[in-house]
Amino acid sequence: MLGVVALLAAAYVYQYVTKGAFWKATFERQVSKRAGRPVRVAGTFHLYLAPDLRFRADGLTIGNPGWAEADQFFAARRITAEASIWQLLFGDTRIDDLQVDGGRLALQRRADGSNTWTFGDEPLDLPDISRAAATDSRISVIDARSQTRIMVALEGVGGAAADGAARVEGPLVFRGSGSMRGAPVGFQGRLTTPNQAAAGGRIALRAGGRIADTRLGVAGEMPGATRLEGADLSVSMAGPNLHNFGRIFDVALPATRPYALAAHLTKAGRDYRLSRVKGGIGDTDITGTLTVRPAATKQERMKLTGQLASNRLDIKDVGPLFGYDPARISAGRVVRQEGGRPRLLPDAPLAIAALGSMDADVDYRAKRVETGKLPFTNFRLRVALNNSKLNLLPLAFDIATGRLIANIGIDARRPPAKTAYDIRLTQIPLGKLFTGFKVEDAGTTATLRARVQLNGVGNTVQSSLATSNGRIAVIVPQGTLWLRNVELAELDLQNFLTAMLSNKLKDKRDINCGIVAFTVRQGKAIADPIVIDSDKTVLRGRGGFDFGDESLAMAMEADSKQISLFSGQSPIAINGWFADPAINPVSGELLARGAAGAALGIAASPLAALLAFIDPGDAKDVNCAPILAGKPARR
Repeated sequence: MLGVVALLAAAYVYQYVTKGAFWKATFERQVSKRAGRPVRVAGTFHLYLAPDLRFRADGLTIGNPGWAEADQFFAARRITAEASIWQLLFGDTRIDDLQVDGGRLALQRRADGSNTWTFGDEPLDLPDISRAAATDSRISVIDARSQTRIMVALEGVGGAAADGAARVEGPLVFRGSGSMRGAPVGFQGRLTTPNQAAAGGRIALRAGGRIADTRLGVAGEMPGATRLEGADLSVSMAGPNLHNFGRIFDVALPATRPYALAAHLTKAGRDYRLSRVKGGIGDTDITGTLTVRPAATKQERMKLTGQLASNRLDIKDVGPLFGYDPARISAGRVVRQEGGRPRLLPDAPLAIAALGSMDADVDYRAKRVETGKLPFTNFRLRVALNNSKLNLLPLAFDIATGRLIANIGIDARRPPAKTAYDIRLTQIPLGKLFTGFKVEDAGTTATLRARVQLNGVGNTVQSSLATSNGRIAVIVPQGTLWLRNVELAELDLQNFLTAMLSNKLKDKRDINCGIVAFTVRQGKAIADPIVIDSDKTVLRGRGGFDFGDESLAMAMEADSKQISLFSGQSPIAINGWFADPAINPVSGELLARGAAGAALGIAASPLAALLAFIDPGDAKDVNCAPILAGKPARR
C-alpha cells in the first residue's frame, strides 16, 4: 500500500512538474477521434492537476467539415481553463475560469440543417462557465436558412483569475455587424467581469443593437458567462411592426402598428420566461407574461404561451391582425383602389411557413375597446396554434349590452389555407347601435341576433371570403320603429305628409318579426330571404352582394297594409361597393309608374294620373312563427 501511495505521489509530482505536456499526442488523438475532426495543438500544451484540473493549449485548432467556408471550426493563439476535478467526475460539467487569446470561432449552418457545431450525431454542448475573458477574438456566424452573415468581435479584457487575489480589470466588450435575411444587423455591448465575477459571482451585461428596423436592448446580471438560470435581465424591443421582426426568425408574430415593449427575462429548465411585460402597441397598452420553449429536437416546434392584458385597446390596433396594412391604418387610409374600384377587405397573406415553425397558446383580454363610435368592453382573444392550425377560440366582446362571439379556424397544413368562420351576435339593441353611431335611434326597441357560418379557401381574408360557402342570418324579434322610417321606406308620400302635419312622425310602429338572411356560394351572397313585418308594412329585399369584387346589388321594397292615394311603392336600390355604397330610390318601376301616370293624365284627366300611384294596401301579414323560432340562431 505504501508503494502504491508512493507511486501515485510520484506520478502527481511528475505531471505537476511537466504540467502534463506528455499528454499532448494522446489529447490530439482521442479528441480527434471523438469529434470526428482533426484537432491539433501547434505549440505549448498543459493538462495537469494542481489540485484542480488546469489546461493550456497554444495554437489549438479544431477542423471544420469540408463544405464549410472556414477551414477551422475553432482556433486560438492560446486557450487556458480551470475546472474542479471532483465537479467533473461527480457533478455537472462546469468550467470555473476560461481565458481565450486570439480566438476564432466559425459557426455555419446549411439549408438542409447540417452545421459545423454538430460532432457526429451530437451538437456541441457548452458547459457552464463561471468566469471568462478574451482578447482579440472573433466569432463568425453564417446561416443559410435565415440568410445570416454576422461577425462578432470581442475586444480585450485585462487581468487574470489565476493568482490568489483573483483581480480582473475592465469589461469584456463586444461588437457585431452583418445581415440577416437581407436586413442589416448591428450591435454592441459589454460583459463586465468585476472581482466578484472572478470569484464565481454574478456578471453584469449591457447591450443594444438593431435588426433592420427593430431596436433591441438587454441589461442586468447573469450567474455565469453562459448561464441564464437565475439571471436578472431586463430586455426591450421597439419597431414599426412585430411581424417584420418575427419574419426574420421564421416566427409567426402578428402584424402590428408601431410598438415598444419591455420585460424581465430569466430561464428555468428549457423555458425562457418573459415576466412583467409592459409597453404599448400602437395606441394600446400591454401587460402580462410570456414563456418561450425552444424545440429540443427536429420533430418538435418552438412553443409560445402566455397571458396578456390591456386597459384600453384601440380598434385601429386590431386591424393588422386580420390583414390590414398597419401603415395605411395609421394614415387613416384603409380603403385601397384596385382596377379603379374601392376595396375594403384585408388582403395581407398569412405567413404560412412561419405558422408551421411554432406552436402557441396565448390568452389576451382588454377591458375596453375604443372604436371612435360605440365602445366595446370585455374583449377576449385566445390564439391557439398547433401544427399549422390556427384557431381564434374565441374572439369575443360586449357591444351595447349584447355580445359578439366568433370562432375562427385556419388550417394551413396544406396550401392554400382553409378558413372556417362562425360568428354569433346575441341580443344587440338596435337603438343603442344607432345612437352609438350618432344616428337617432329611430324610435326602435327591437333587438337583433345573428349567426354567420362561412368556409373558404385562400391565404388572405379577402380570398377566403371570395371563395366561401355558407349562411348569414340576422333575426329581428318583436319591437318598435318610428312611423317616419316606415312611410319613407314605402315611398308613401300621402301617409308621410299626413303624419308630419299631425306631428305623428315619431309615433311607433310595431315590428312583428324580421329576418335578413343570405345564402353564400363561392363568395356570392343571395338574399334568402329578407323580410321585415310590421303592423302596417311588409318590407322585402332581393339581390345580394359579392365578396369577390365587393359589389352590392340589392333592392328593398315595402308593401303597405293600409290604403294610400299617393305612394311610390317601388324598390329602393342599394348598390355600389362595400367601401362606397349608394342608395337610389329612383328605380325603373318608379319611372314606369310615373310614365303611366303621365299617360293617364294626358289621355283622361289630371286626376286620372293619380291612379298609377294608388296603393290598395293589400299586403298580408308574414307568418312570423318560423322566423321567431330562429331567434336562438339554431335554425
